[in-house]
Amino acid sequence: MRIFFMNTAVNTIAPGLRLDQCPKGAKVRVIDIKPQPLFGAQDERVSLRLKELGFLPGAPLKIIGFGLLGADPLAVQVNGTKFALRRAEAAKIYVELLTTTP
Repeated sequence: MRIFFMNTAVNTIAPGLRLDQCPKGAKVRVIDIKPQPLFGAQDERVSLRLKELGFLPGAPLKIIGFGLLGADPLAVQVNGTKFALRRAEAAKIYVELLTTTP
């Protein structure tokens, strides 16, 4: 499926990289927000809330860090604001990797 904006085709198939799979220090760009079966009937509400917070296609993000032993939460910076996301929420966000910091 393709969507056309101002004579430019945008592929709507998200790449395989999810936000929860990115390393600490990575800079990424949001591609899409996909359904996460874990949320069941509330999935659309979770997607809407992420979009309201600024996790929109094209938005640049930076992975700040992770909880104890790499667990929840995942600290992310979007549009100058820091957010803590559960890994299940981060798994809804598909991204493209821009850079990584060792």
